[in-house]
Amino acid sequence: MRSSSWPAATISVWLLASASGSALAAERWSSIDGQASAQLPPPTRTKSIDSARLNCSEQKWQLMLALMPEMQGTNGARTAVTSVGSERFETAATRDGTSVAIDLPSDALPPLRAGIRMDVSVTGGEIDHRARFSLIGSRRIIDEIAPRCSKRDMSAYKAISPGELKPEAILARELLADEIKAFRSATKSAPSVAAAMEPVDGDRRLLFATLCGSSWYYGNSGCNMTIHAQSGSDGWTRVYETEGVSMHIDPKSLSQGWPNLVALTFDGDEIVWSWMGGSYQPPIVEELRGG
Repeated sequence: MRSSSWPAATISVWLLASASGSALAAERWSSIDGQASAQLPPPTRTKSIDSARLNCSEQKWQLMLALMPEMQGTNGARTAVTSVGSERFETAATRDGTSVAIDLPSDALPPLRAGIRMDVSVTGGEIDHRARFSLIGSRRIIDEIAPRCSKRDMSAYKAISPGELKPEAILARELLADEIKAFRSATKSAPSVAAAMEPVDGDRRLLFATLCGSSWYYGNSGCNMTIHAQSGSDGWTRVYETEGVSMHIDPKSLSQGWPNLVALTFDGDEIVWSWMGGSYQPPIVEELRGG
């Protein structure tokens, strides 16, 4: 009579395969049901980090590091360096006593999706925190949770909406005549021209003009925006130029009498431009210092 039990060698192979599968699963990223949040695999090469999550809210990505119980209790600002292969991102970090929150720029996402492992270092406090994380499965999970990330709250700002039929579009065509000519020469077609006029304090005005028509010529958005300023009877002066963005004015923040501009880029980054020395300038990046 043939025995129904499996040979010992077969059972050993099955147990070994099961253990290997469990270990591999533990190294993979996983999503948290219904949330714009990913659970990272357990960290290695660390003495202070217990676990980590990648969260997204209002199109801003943040790496949350949970501290081991014996490392909890201290608050304050820190500096974080997140490294994936040759890519290195130095950003702000905040510790609240039980965890460390690390802000991640949107350009850190491609390396996170494609990389093999990620190293994180947080310095600037009494204790430095370091850890390494596997990136197995990160591409699928980031792509899964990204659509769940909430939109940015821009209700405090005034949106700029250039229009092709607005009267100021005629002025935009005059100011951008050379650019329109160059576009025609390169693409053998005419760009669409739109504009919006915004009064500032007193006799100052801002003209926002866009040229759209080719992602090959203008980049991913297919559009280019120029900003012109006028004060009193002076002529129009170009004060900034950028690829296609969603532009807003911050009416509560002024620099030398001109409002700050808040832009959402094609990649979802938020940039604030301030008036400095007769034109709009991007933010000055200062060295991050821990608190």
